[in-house]
Amino acid sequence: MSTISFTCARPPAPLQMGVAAGIERLRDGYYVSLCEQFRAKRDVLCQTLAAIGLTPMVPQGSYYVLADVSRLPGDRSKAKAMFLLERTGVPSVPGAAFHLSDAGRGLVRFCFAKPDAELEDACRRLRRL
Repeated sequence: MSTISFTCARPPAPLQMGVAAGIERLRDGYYVSLCEQFRAKRDVLCQTLAAIGLTPMVPQGSYYVLADVSRLPGDRSKAKAMFLLERTGVPSVPGAAFHLSDAGRGLVRFCFAKPDAELEDACRRLRRL
């Protein structure tokens, strides 16, 4: 059993209401552009992961991607995530954080909601594997 713990926080209700009002004022073009930007970022990361043999599970509506890292050293996802971090400097979240069973044992999660330059640097680092 994993000893990872999580802390959840949420903004105060008045702030949430302000954000909701702002969202309602945005035009559709904003969301179309945002989707295109995130699709491009997703594709860059997923193509890199596939090229280095870490099969991505391509998301259809998220800014995270799970990757199969079972070929990396370590018996658990935390060890594999640490190997990636030590070897490339690219952080990931162990798949065990999202599963009560061993289903996440060979998975890690990457976030691609990053500035393009940062994402490109992470992909360059990952290609060193």
